[in-house]
Amino acid sequence: MRKIHLLLLLVFIACFFSSLNTFSQPSIGGYNVYYGSLHNHCSYSDGQGTPEQAYTYALNNAQLDFFGLADHGEMLTSSEWTSIKNAANSANKDGTFAAFYGFEWSSFWSYGHVAVINTDDYCSYLSTTSFNSLLSWINARNGIAFFNHPGWESTAFTEFDHFTDTPSSKFVGIELWNDHDGFSKYYYNDGYYSNDGYKGYFDEALIRGWKIGASGSDDNHTATWGTATPMRMAVLANTKTRTDILNAMVARRFYSTLDKNLGLSFKINGSEMGSTITAGTFTVNIMASDGDNEIFTKIELIKNGAVLTTWLPNLASPSVSQQLTCSTGENYYVKVTQSDGSEAISSPIFISGLANQPPIVVISNPVNGSAFTSGSTITISVNATDADGTISKVEFYQGATKLGEDNTSPYNYSWANVPTGNYALTAKAYDNLGASTTSGVVNITVSTPSLVTVSSRISNGNDDVEEYTNGSVLLNSDDLELVYDTKTTGNQTVGLLFRNLNLPVGASISKAYIQFAVDERSTSSCSLKIQGENTDNALSFASTSFNVSGRAKTSNYVSWIPLEWKTVGTAGTAQQSPDIKSIIQEIVNRPAWNPSGNLVIIITGTGKRVAESHEGLQTKAPLLYIEYTTTKSLPAAIPGIVAEQRPELSETKIALYPNPANDNFIVRLESEGSMESITVYNTTGVLFKKYYPGSVVKETKINCSDYPAGMYFVKTKTNTGNCTSKLIIN
Repeated sequence: MRKIHLLLLLVFIACFFSSLNTFSQPSIGGYNVYYGSLHNHCSYSDGQGTPEQAYTYALNNAQLDFFGLADHGEMLTSSEWTSIKNAANSANKDGTFAAFYGFEWSSFWSYGHVAVINTDDYCSYLSTTSFNSLLSWINARNGIAFFNHPGWESTAFTEFDHFTDTPSSKFVGIELWNDHDGFSKYYYNDGYYSNDGYKGYFDEALIRGWKIGASGSDDNHTATWGTATPMRMAVLANTKTRTDILNAMVARRFYSTLDKNLGLSFKINGSEMGSTITAGTFTVNIMASDGDNEIFTKIELIKNGAVLTTWLPNLASPSVSQQLTCSTGENYYVKVTQSDGSEAISSPIFISGLANQPPIVVISNPVNGSAFTSGSTITISVNATDADGTISKVEFYQGATKLGEDNTSPYNYSWANVPTGNYALTAKAYDNLGASTTSGVVNITVSTPSLVTVSSRISNGNDDVEEYTNGSVLLNSDDLELVYDTKTTGNQTVGLLFRNLNLPVGASISKAYIQFAVDERSTSSCSLKIQGENTDNALSFASTSFNVSGRAKTSNYVSWIPLEWKTVGTAGTAQQSPDIKSIIQEIVNRPAWNPSGNLVIIITGTGKRVAESHEGLQTKAPLLYIEYTTTKSLPAAIPGIVAEQRPELSETKIALYPNPANDNFIVRLESEGSMESITVYNTTGVLFKKYYPGSVVKETKINCSDYPAGMYFVKTKTNTGNCTSKLIIN
């Protein structure tokens, strides 16, 4: 008998595990259905538990297919953000569980709440202080976003700017249920606008051009992630992987359901929910199913927010269809109702008046006519957009030769060690449906740098001076003690002013030294320190106290222990300073360095070498010798320091202030039109930052607290023309 019982137990166990192994994911319309929630919290903001506990609970207790945390950005620290990302990456297991990370941009009582998913970094309302600035932030990054619980704020006067901003393709959905509140609160409402046929937030956003789908989320704060409610966001994808589910969300192929195992497919002309199709007459197909075989009592096809067709199937797995003539600008979605009152709402299908539009692609850097030196690494930057889809990749070409490709924005390619020659650069962008566009040609020149030699000898009796330890300055000495003079004066400071060097901004200094001549025999020990005055154009020396040592000095310096000076009049290698190119380079790298200005060298130290001065012998006065090569020229579209502002079209007028700036600067359009983009370049013409302020914005505030000090060029693109301005960051 015991053997029989044991045999039955083994059979039961085998059948049990066999059933586990043969479990299949629910499917409908040719896709698998994956259920989950992306907007949830842990103790890193105002929830409970750790990130690890949240992901583990969502998988094991709630048995979700995908899950994400979105803690409040203003409550997160950078280490907590890293911890959330690490926990998600550890929990993510292809085929088992798709774990996402994100944050909630929370503008309490003002611009609303947004869940941002899978960006590399995060922000908060403390740094992006308006909904429009959030749009600029996310448009510059990979990732997706959802409108959270619309109308939740007690005052919703500015929530999401009431969808009036230029729609962002990064926004893929809006919550139709949140926490324990279902469609009754977030779908069945009068939205922000009256007199529009009682349209709710979802439909108000759709008719204003936002291509968003129907989502919903647990917004869990109580460590019951996924078990607090049976409501789900459902995604139609091929496999249970983070990549596939994310791609499905980018395609808006998801729906919002109050029943945790409801299946829904909505197609027009074979294209699933979330698609954009051309206008025409097509067949609509709607299918629904339920894991518990619950009855569907109603199916509604909704056009532009109004019910177009109603079916009453009273079936557990209904399938309905009809012919439908679709016109440009329309959107359609489906709502299904079960016998217990549970509902599900699909994402829309959007109707375009055109066939798939090819992408737009422009090389933003380098600009046409740029020049580089051989061996340079040239960064090719591309702006690529697609009006009715997404960019899948950008290829970079030199002539017919493909250099490489990039499939994530911002689209860049670093072309290393470029040899001498003339090159024609193009970029080819592909959209999600395979259409492609090739950019215009950007011609660049790469040449071997030419060596330029300049020298300047002290040309004025007041340009080589000695400053005693008490601060008094001697302007007319007939020799230069480097640096010990007498017991009374001690180790003095020597100043040398060189004029008319004609060193261009950003010149690459390859060699520099000062040539002295012996005035007196000096063989005792001597140790000198050579620095430069860190200024754009040095002032002449004056007799005021500490006029030499009190000047701002370069951070770079060179130490010199001269050999013995034995013969008067000698000006050889022993009287030649070590290479001081690092000092000169620091000075000419100053953004506002005056190429035709004056340059000062300051010498301190101990011991003594006695050199000729201008007053002693003009032909043997100190001489500064410099060799340099020219680096790549500024792009033609960037005016350098010749003009403060260069408008490419005269009717475009831009105000940029404060200038110089510290933490923020403002760009304001003072002429007719609207701003499209703001691009910041460094002084060598390399793209530094890019912003998209939105077409309705006339003024935008840009945070520049992370900009290194120096000069930049700010190019503002408008629908009437472009304007480039110089900006100094302190």
